[in-house]
Amino acid sequence: MTARICYPSGGKIEGTGGNFYTKGLNMTLILTCLTKDFIVQASDRRLTRTVGGKVELDDDDSNKALIYSNHFVFAYTGLARLHDQYPSAIDWAAQRLSEKENIGDAVLHLGNQASDLMNSNHIRNFYSRSPASVKRLAFVGAGFADVEEDGRKNRRSLRIVISNFFRREDGTWPALPYRHFSVYYNWLPKNCDAELFVAGQQLPKKRHIEFTRFLRQCVRHKVKPETFGRLLMREIRAVAEKNDYVGKNIMCTFVPRAFADGVAGSVRYHFGGVLLQSPVVSTEPQRLEPVEVVSDENRFVLLPPFDDPRFVYIDRDGKAMPYHGAVYAGPGYYIPPITMHGASLAVPPVVQVPGPPVDTPL
Repeated sequence: MTARICYPSGGKIEGTGGNFYTKGLNMTLILTCLTKDFIVQASDRRLTRTVGGKVELDDDDSNKALIYSNHFVFAYTGLARLHDQYPSAIDWAAQRLSEKENIGDAVLHLGNQASDLMNSNHIRNFYSRSPASVKRLAFVGAGFADVEEDGRKNRRSLRIVISNFFRREDGTWPALPYRHFSVYYNWLPKNCDAELFVAGQQLPKKRHIEFTRFLRQCVRHKVKPETFGRLLMREIRAVAEKNDYVGKNIMCTFVPRAFADGVAGSVRYHFGGVLLQSPVVSTEPQRLEPVEVVSDENRFVLLPPFDDPRFVYIDRDGKAMPYHGAVYAGPGYYIPPITMHGASLAVPPVVQVPGPPVDTPL
């Protein structure tokens, strides 16, 4: 089964205003902000199921984020369990993306494989007693690509949606899936400072418009990517206050326009901020460990140079550990998410030095 490729006409980005289609259905909330210089994507990590009309929590800290090569990030919303071999849909997607040599071929391959899987006997039998809506799935990617414009290459940001329930005509997410997956490309228009895409659970249309305007103002005031990450995180948590399908543990991923060319076979992990305890005056060496609770400001730290994708994990209670990572994938490799359970820094004795003498007035 072949995935369709759909390009926006004239470079126009389709709207994703709030609609009634996804109301009451268990979906992740993915916020993706495109700007000309960087991209920020945030998603909650909750998995739920509906039993007897009530929301039941399955997992509140399941990874849904993926970093592809050195210039794209992905997240998914919809069906989480696809295959016994993979913990979640994002791990399955990472394997599929790794099987091709470039992002264009990789996303088309992902769409084809997803179409085949959703129409396989494995999925039909496993979800035979579930409603058809359970088979809805979307992978939302964002990154930078070089395009030919006026005889020269220009690096521009874009969003890619690989989905069986996204309707490009009006930017809505219907309650029932289509039989096949389609691949949609949306470029950030040249005259646009920023665009916000919402996938899965939706923001009210008015809030979507207001938030997008605010993000554009932030671009014009040269606000740093870290602040955009905090804003998207807070928006998801505000939704979580009223929506049981959305969790408060968040993963944010960042992509710079000025990404460096990666070295074949090498992967660089870039965590967000990990704040350590302060040393004290002592004649003995000390071992500094992470503080128990980290503020949002200290969590969202992107150390220079910002030339590679980064990820920032935000615990709902601000706890520093464990610190969860994203899936990494690229041509020929797939690395499951890593988790840091602790860290320490050994420092030598800290000696207190007497201050300069204070002049005594006559």
